[in-house]
Amino acid sequence: MEILTIVLAGLLSLTSSGGTILDSVAAHRIKSQIISSQKQAIRIDNTPNYQIAQGKLSKVRIAARDLKVKPNLEIAVLELETDPLDVDLAKLNFNNIGELRESLKQPLQGAGKLVLTEANLNQALESPEILAKLSKNLNRLIARRAGSTNIAYQLRDLQVALLPANRLRVKFKLNRPVNNFEVDETAKGSLSRPSRELAIALELKIRVFKGKTIRITEPQGTVNGRPMSSRLLNGFAEGISDRLDLDSLQADGILARVLQLEIDEDKLKLVGFLKLETKGSQLSSKEIKAIP
Repeated sequence: MEILTIVLAGLLSLTSSGGTILDSVAAHRIKSQIISSQKQAIRIDNTPNYQIAQGKLSKVRIAARDLKVKPNLEIAVLELETDPLDVDLAKLNFNNIGELRESLKQPLQGAGKLVLTEANLNQALESPEILAKLSKNLNRLIARRAGSTNIAYQLRDLQVALLPANRLRVKFKLNRPVNNFEVDETAKGSLSRPSRELAIALELKIRVFKGKTIRITEPQGTVNGRPMSSRLLNGFAEGISDRLDLDSLQADGILARVLQLEIDEDKLKLVGFLKLETKGSQLSSKEIKAIP
């Protein structure tokens, strides 16, 4: 959603141009919202042009290559295409999803393609902000599986390797004070000895079911060089998969679907669809079933 927010902010700032819409002007406005982009093509369809001053756009198509949004966030390929947009400019606010929905006069929807290289992913994983969020989610998952709230691991040295056939290899370390260590019997001894550092290596496959659920399957892994139990691995895979259920976004008025997910040795490609409902509106079961 952050990328979509940047694009919308850039496009809707065109209202200050007195209703004149030029693709070159749009490109300049959007490019000012990001750090850099090697290639960027923007196409805006709007008839009549003066409707931009009313918050209306017929269609927006964007294609960017080697896009740098933050110092640690780079995207190899980004392509977006929207359906017509109709926004109440007086209410427009990008602070959160609820406020953005408040400004919509009609649902916002579009499709996009995102391509990330292995280097893109690992550079992003060096971000303290991303590591902090991942640590928080991982500790919640461990606490739920261990049945204890006294969990405080610190995640570091996280690296991802892209493999053929939609597989990933993930390596990371978990640090935790010795005196707070709890024994985890499900690991069959591999996690039961006090240690200041756990070196974890995982290999797994990612699959998409019905476009709405991203599942972790066929997990394998070691802790400090010793094999992890299948019970522990399957438990964590199930817990992560539960958090990747896109139907959970419907409570916030978001309908999202993964149309394609491919991973090979060079890149990760994701093609998806997103619809954001207006405030107070709910997604109907007919709309949900209509999405492939």
